Amino acid sequence: MEAVRFDRVTADSLLENVSFVIPGGALASLVTPKNEASELLVRLMLGMTTADAGRVTVLGCDLTGVSEDEVFGLRRRISVVHPSGGLVSNLKVWENLVLPLEYQGSKAPAEIEKAGLAVLRRLGYEGRLMELPGPLPLYKKRLLGLGRAMLSEPELIIYSGILTGISGEERGLIVKTALEFHREREGRTSIFITADPQSIGGISFDAKVSLIQGGVA
Repeated sequence: MEAVRFDRVTADSLLENVSFVIPGGALASLVTPKNEASELLVRLMLGMTTADAGRVTVLGCDLTGVSEDEVFGLRRRISVVHPSGGLVSNLKVWENLVLPLEYQGSKAPAEIEKAGLAVLRRLGYEGRLMELPGPLPLYKKRLLGLGRAMLSEPELIIYSGILTGISGEERGLIVKTALEFHREREGRTSIFITADPQSIGGISFDAKVSLIQGGVA
């Protein structure tokens, strides 16, 4: 199955007649001309914005004219790790981490605590869990965003610009964890979206897409 398909998509003057396919289960890179285009691609894949023209299909769901319930169901199958970590500023570190599990309501509190602590150990996260995330360094915010995404066990995980602006060692740790996580579930698709192709250098991708001035190369 195809994980993501864009058919002649035009949107917000940033994308012009863009077409590409990312196969299901692939470790893929998606290089964009600028950060704004990366952000737009994420919004389109989540059904948060609509293309001016063309068709976007994600995990078999055609987002053209889709209902709100269908979009909601699709988003439960996707996780995004944002450049800022995507943390909620007025929730404490621990609350941010386990937010998806609390929201889903499918696990008992003890199970949530066990899963949250396990992912923190896996990430090597060190820090106070009952503080607000605002003062945290960028790397720690991204680690928490990654941990939260992993707890959701998504079919599709999108890493949006998370390998820029951090040290080489920090980048290596995130990449190592992301690649291990990719391999843990058969059919999981992982997409690294970035406007900085150097940031994803050295990663062996199954599929590569490069958007140049709105087109595809």
